[in-house]
Amino acid sequence: MKELSEPVGGDVASSLETSLESHDPGAAARAGERVLALQGGHELALVRAGEQDVLRIRDSGGQIVLTVEVTDRGPVLRFEGASLAIEARGDLSICADTLRLSGRSGLALESQGDVHLDTRGDLHATARVHNIHAALGNVNIRANDDVRLNGERVIVNC
Repeated sequence: MKELSEPVGGDVASSLETSLESHDPGAAARAGERVLALQGGHELALVRAGEQDVLRIRDSGGQIVLTVEVTDRGPVLRFEGASLAIEARGDLSICADTLRLSGRSGLALESQGDVHLDTRGDLHATARVHNIHAALGNVNIRANDDVRLNGERVIVNC
């Protein structure tokens, strides 16, 4: 098996292409794919469908665990599996025009330090019930203008 870290002709892309072409796809052949066997029975497959290139990594059972699609709008990464962890020893930054986080069962943001939410626009929060709890210390509210409490009843010190 050829190692991807040992470029053929001094170029990693040509090394991958050569490895994919020279691999015997006997056990893992799939129509239109070039397959490279990886350690532990995993596979790396390159699919060229018209003008689109798709890179897939399969686990030893043949299930796709990572798909990279190269599109006109940029790469699309899809991770499939029971869970996914991303760790960084330093900072991790994600920047986009719009960032959406969605959890099917819930969403938890946790920090061992302070959390800061800053926006130049308005901040909107909607929920069935809002609970604000200060485990130790005050709940401080400061506004440049009025502080408005609107409710069916405003109950204080109960």
